[in-house]
Amino acid sequence: MLEKHKHISFPPKTDFPIFQVDDEKCIGCGRCVNSCPIQLLMLDSDKKARPNERYDHFRCICCQNCAASCPNDAITIQGDYRVHEGFWKNDNLFEGGKTFPDPLYSRNGAKYEDYEDQLTETEKVIYNRRSIRLYKKKRVPKELVHRIIEAGRFAPSAGNNQPWKFVAITNPDVIEEIDQICKKRVRLFPQMLMPHPWVDKQVPGDKNAKPKKWQKTLHYLLSRKTPGDVDQRVLGGINTISSDPEYRTFFKAPALIILAKDVRGIGSPDLDLGICGQNMVLAAHSLGLGTCWVSLIKGLTWDHRYVRKVLGLEYPFKILTSLTLGYPAGQVDNIVARERQRVNWIE
Repeated sequence: MLEKHKHISFPPKTDFPIFQVDDEKCIGCGRCVNSCPIQLLMLDSDKKARPNERYDHFRCICCQNCAASCPNDAITIQGDYRVHEGFWKNDNLFEGGKTFPDPLYSRNGAKYEDYEDQLTETEKVIYNRRSIRLYKKKRVPKELVHRIIEAGRFAPSAGNNQPWKFVAITNPDVIEEIDQICKKRVRLFPQMLMPHPWVDKQVPGDKNAKPKKWQKTLHYLLSRKTPGDVDQRVLGGINTISSDPEYRTFFKAPALIILAKDVRGIGSPDLDLGICGQNMVLAAHSLGLGTCWVSLIKGLTWDHRYVRKVLGLEYPFKILTSLTLGYPAGQVDNIVARERQRVNWIE
């Protein structure tokens, strides 16, 4: 019992993926730096990509967007995220490391290019789609935004309840206003749960700093109720947004779609909105647009007046998540490796 609850705050026996760059291939474009969701990278004096000081505190989550967005295939991510003991233990949940897509069940290491022509267009979008954080300063036509929302409208939902409402925002001033509100709201979270020398991105502080006793107690209590909000990888991402005045929650995307749920929805309206949003994501990428899920939009729910007056959302609707939307700046959608299937076959 005690073993299960050890190391709630920043478990010490953790293996993180390691960022590696081929200096001969790196051209110093900075796309990897800008696409990292936790802002762990920088360009050194020789214009080569390197981990920055934040890397000592938060480490790589292995999303591999840096590798996907690199125009010269200069980046590789070695290793996987594995926790060996305590509450967050996961090294018993995986078999081997990550692998590239194998939809045809070949199990022989075939390259994606070898079987791509055998896949449906839907499969191709699923395997190539990446979270986009690099956008062109180009307006997304209202007709395309409507088309993407329409794909969401026809998602399945429990009891055909359709417990969703959308707020589509293309006004850059409003997106920036929401961005600043969210940054302010989430600032409290790392201050409550992280060692204070880590809270400022510009001065990372002592990498050996430890959470205070009251922070560990709070972390433990929150882990019982909402473990997904206090995972050490989540805290790094939240701290990036809240501590860096130059970083934008919504990546300066030209459009933002907020997904709100009817809190009275049948079954699990959160699940229904996830299905709805994924329809929208796949539709957007099939149209040459890019998206990124940003659930930190929930920080806006504390400002009831703004939500009601500006966004036009009232009971029974409550903000659940959001999607940034825009034209990708360069190639980002790409094939990456993911953890192996966890499936029990019963035949």
